[in-house]
Amino acid sequence: MDDYGIEAIPVPALVISDQDSVAACNGAFRALFPHAQAGRSYLTVLRHANLVRLVESTRGGTPAGAEELTLRGRARGVFNATGAKLPSGDVLVCLQDVSETAKAIETRRNFVTDLSHELKSPMTAITGILETCTEDPDAVAPFLPVLSGEVARMNALVADLLTLSRVEANERRAPDAQIVLQTVITEACTPLAVVAKRAQVRIETSLPDRPLCVRANAGEMFRAITNLVENAVRYSEAGGVVTVACAPVSGSAGGAGPWAQVRVSDTGGGVEAHHIPRLTERFYRVDDHRSRGSGGSGLGLAIVKHIVTRHRGRMTFESAPGEGSQVTLLLPME
Repeated sequence: MDDYGIEAIPVPALVISDQDSVAACNGAFRALFPHAQAGRSYLTVLRHANLVRLVESTRGGTPAGAEELTLRGRARGVFNATGAKLPSGDVLVCLQDVSETAKAIETRRNFVTDLSHELKSPMTAITGILETCTEDPDAVAPFLPVLSGEVARMNALVADLLTLSRVEANERRAPDAQIVLQTVITEACTPLAVVAKRAQVRIETSLPDRPLCVRANAGEMFRAITNLVENAVRYSEAGGVVTVACAPVSGSAGGAGPWAQVRVSDTGGGVEAHHIPRLTERFYRVDDHRSRGSGGSGLGLAIVKHIVTRHRGRMTFESAPGEGSQVTLLLPME
């Protein structure tokens, strides 16, 4: 196969001679492996046990099907390698980038594992209580609050999963309604004041007099702000303050603008820097025991992230141990 022919292949492609040297490769392959040159041993260009097995089986007339290559360095990613024996006896190897598919599969696998763990804990508690009550019916009453709490926790988890699924399904569809942010913030904070009072935490708002309008889904924005404020209250100590503020900001604050900024800050214990990149992962908790004890599903910030993404906005975290936390949302204004 000449260079012109291989250049017509739309994926990275390499021709290996019967001497295990590079006979030809296309531009897509050279973009991944700039040092690929005709005459060099292909093993000096791409050394991988699965590739060796593919080349040998293809050369022997018994193709093994696609081989998965997980590559590091410049050519980072997951590729499916397929081989074909050419009439000349050379072997044509094509690489198909399946990194996104592999990432999706890994995400799904982790999600199923995490979800199983989340459901197992309350189910174990409920099963234990039911067994105790079966053996001693008179012992039912003391366990009813625990039973009710575990059922409520599972209901909250299912509700959050449904919300997350719905938001993800609509993520590529930008909202087309106009809302006033001050109204949504007030509606979200008012009922949470009862929860905050119970935790001896005070919620304060700082809202401009002039209506701050953004194109958004009111229900989703209500949920995002509710999740942020609930989270701030949950991780605040008695006597703490949670502040919710919104204001217009110039384009320089986040690129093209103008933006509407929503900021939720607390005076809690803060989190260490290594936790911050993972805070929006599903089921990730900084303080697992505290979050479970207060009814957190571990999906709150993941839901906020997807809502902000659907609204073409941005979300940032600032926090340090002993200094509280601050979450900032930037939403595009028309």
